[in-house]
Amino acid sequence: MSFQFQDSMVNEYLSQGFLVFQGIIPPSLLTDLRREAEKARDLAHKLNGPQTQRIQPLSNYGDDLDLKPFYDYTELPALRDAIQKLLGDDYTHGHVDIMGLLVEPLEHPWHIGWHRDGVVEVPPEARDEIVNAKLAEVWHDLRHFNQVNCAIYADSCTWFVPGSHLRQWDMPGEEQSTKTPSLRKPVEGQSNVEAERYYLEHCQQFPGAVQVHLAPGDYMIYRNLAWHTGNYITYQPRATIHDVVRYNGKTDWSNWQQTKLDAVKRWKDD
Repeated sequence: MSFQFQDSMVNEYLSQGFLVFQGIIPPSLLTDLRREAEKARDLAHKLNGPQTQRIQPLSNYGDDLDLKPFYDYTELPALRDAIQKLLGDDYTHGHVDIMGLLVEPLEHPWHIGWHRDGVVEVPPEARDEIVNAKLAEVWHDLRHFNQVNCAIYADSCTWFVPGSHLRQWDMPGEEQSTKTPSLRKPVEGQSNVEAERYYLEHCQQFPGAVQVHLAPGDYMIYRNLAWHTGNYITYQPRATIHDVVRYNGKTDWSNWQQTKLDAVKRWKDD
């Protein structure tokens, strides 16, 4: 049964902060994407090391990959129609100059740590009233912070806290863990299996967290200001398109990069 957009999906995205278009990528395109994804996975590990999470942007690798399936993906009418019904006419779902391919590690499992995009870009010690005010300008602005995972193979790496995108404050137990060394690789004396269990429990214990299971051809859009993380294992192939939904109209949010730099400087100068 082919994908059909439902009006209820709008409320689901606004309230939960994520939405999955199930099976929206047709088998013919999925076949073409898998062929090039196999090459891209090998290239990612060759260029970036056995533990790399991604290769990005794909537009840089046209000499090694046939990028046509990825361009076909950016022009897929069903996806274009679904995003326009969800967000509006000025949004685009695919961009080869931005998108990467998320891949599995080869040597040991690892966990990227819980975080909110935007917030994670400034160290906690540097988040002052100026930074928070800048983020508050666009926290609920749908023109920003729409991220995408589109599964070429089945992918259950992403964990998400539904509804957490609606609040700029954190609840008890919600703590950023991206800088935790024990999540990046097994500690001395810890087996891969023990580390995998430890990382899984780190996901399960986060308040309100759910594991997102994507079947091949599923397209997940999510508000990346929400609490989310990735938990990576070695024994399941992963090839997931990672991109943004880009707003192409006029925006009035500017100077975020400078705001981040200034905040870090103030923190270091104190």
